[in-house]
Amino acid sequence: MNSDDNEQPADFVRLGARDNFYQSCAFLPMSFALVTSVDEGGETGIGPHALCFPFNVTEPYAMLLISRPGSATAANIRRSRRCALNYIEFDAGLLRSVTQLGYPGQSPEAKRKANPFRLRPSPQAAGQDDREFPQIIAEAVQVFECTWDDTMQVEMGPPAPGDPGTGKFVLRIDNILLKPEFRAGVEEGRNFPNLPIFYGFRARGEFWFAEHGKPFRIAAPAVPGNELRAVIYLANRLDETVRFSDAACRRLTDVPRPFLQTVLERIIAAAHQHGVVLVDEAFIDTVRRQRAGT
Repeated sequence: MNSDDNEQPADFVRLGARDNFYQSCAFLPMSFALVTSVDEGGETGIGPHALCFPFNVTEPYAMLLISRPGSATAANIRRSRRCALNYIEFDAGLLRSVTQLGYPGQSPEAKRKANPFRLRPSPQAAGQDDREFPQIIAEAVQVFECTWDDTMQVEMGPPAPGDPGTGKFVLRIDNILLKPEFRAGVEEGRNFPNLPIFYGFRARGEFWFAEHGKPFRIAAPAVPGNELRAVIYLANRLDETVRFSDAACRRLTDVPRPFLQTVLERIIAAAHQHGVVLVDEAFIDTVRRQRAGT
């Protein structure tokens, strides 16, 4: 794509791509994470980052974080390999403070004075040197505690002259923390947190945010022959340790969709009771016999 903005396809105005294209010539509504990391003195700092996305959605679970190579966050992760991704709810006053935490050129002291958040120790730090683990934000509704996996390279070319190191990090998820009042939103599709939407840093030198409306649902289409895939998808996302074989899932395709999760949760409970981590056809038969009293 060249820099000529004058060629206009029908019904569109053409924009030439430029640096930070996702906000300099486009509208991409995004979430953002407040990334906590530990500096050389053992102090936890906070850096807001919008370029933070799911990277690997099956084991090993991972996020991709893109930061300026010269940022304090990037330097801390390169040294300690640890960080935490903290997500807060919409609050216009707090968002004003958030913009003061990640602007390049600010001193660490200025950022500390601008910080409106309370920090608390990581649950992973219990019984260990807590200065190794970034503190987490008490006001966050969810937190991903992560470790950098540098075996997975995501650079698209050589580093720019003067860069101190990479700013692209594949972060393996060690721990997922969620405020209790939002657990039903994950498991049952209700009581969602009101997460802010970030529209980028625009040309006039302003950060743009939005608040979303109430989430609503649309049922997935019923596609003939897709029953097995639907069971596999649901069965293997309900529990941290118990997994279902494809053959076991095939045995459950005749369960009506409204009752499927209840049936799967009953099987998972039985698996925990018997120390089973992989549910196969034989275990499905065992559970069914127990339910039938035979």
